[in-house]
Amino acid sequence: MCRPKTVCCVVALAWIGWTPVFAEPFAKGPYLGQTPPGSTAKVFAPGLICRTGPHQWESHGSFSADGDTFCYARNGGIFITENTDQGWTAPRHVESIPDMSFSACVSPDANSIYFMYSYGPAKPYHPFRCQRTAYGWSWPQELEPLVSYPQTSHGGFSFAADNSIYVFATWPKAAGKEQGRERGTFLAPYVNKTWAQAIKLSVDGGAPGIAPDASFMVFNANNTMRGEGLGATDLYLTVRQRNGKWSEGRNLGPKINSRFFEFGARISPDKKYLFFTRANGWGENPSRDTADIYWVELKEYLPESYR
Repeated sequence: MCRPKTVCCVVALAWIGWTPVFAEPFAKGPYLGQTPPGSTAKVFAPGLICRTGPHQWESHGSFSADGDTFCYARNGGIFITENTDQGWTAPRHVESIPDMSFSACVSPDANSIYFMYSYGPAKPYHPFRCQRTAYGWSWPQELEPLVSYPQTSHGGFSFAADNSIYVFATWPKAAGKEQGRERGTFLAPYVNKTWAQAIKLSVDGGAPGIAPDASFMVFNANNTMRGEGLGATDLYLTVRQRNGKWSEGRNLGPKINSRFFEFGARISPDKKYLFFTRANGWGENPSRDTADIYWVELKEYLPESYR
């Protein structure tokens, strides 16, 4: 079972509150008042969420199940904005989440933010969460690893509506095998208010973005290893078939993929849109790497029964 350990301070932090970034009012309407995209991906909320300039980094956007909370990463920090009667609040930095956390995601009920964090170079990434309190967001709690192989490093992940987690993980190969790492996409079912042991799925890709009803997912794959695709990493679609197995991943094509890195897929709560990150690197060099959050309508890419 994946149970929280004692609350730990992973970095020195000044306080648990939020820091405003923009003056309010910020935006009004569903999806921050943005005009919905068509079948060609476009930047999400340019000038509001995405700054679209060189060396700016916005990634891993996710909405809560009711669509009224949006969480995303910006230049190493995690930010959140919420829809109120007066409109969307100014994005606020969640200061209790340590910088350089990876793949942050708001929970379906909007009461927790989950993310992956490593204690240092060459250390595995493990899951953490911060919970909403009357005073802001709590200090991070480290959770038990979702995948129990020794020295597992957890990667990109997302939530289904039932709180089950779909996650990518890597771990060292067993003794006696050639050097390197094994990898896989896993499902950690949510049972009795915690996560049961993760189950390996037949999906060969990273950072799964699961649909709320778990009927399909979008993942990224390294095109050098696949020998195909448009850029360094592309996004692929797989659907869960009637027999419970996952279909072969299908490249989503040039309206979504580019010569750059596409990753960090998340599906909107109404299943209409795919959100993802496009970047010229993995964010390891702030003076060089640039990323924006994109969104695209899924209708053209899904079989009718999955829309």
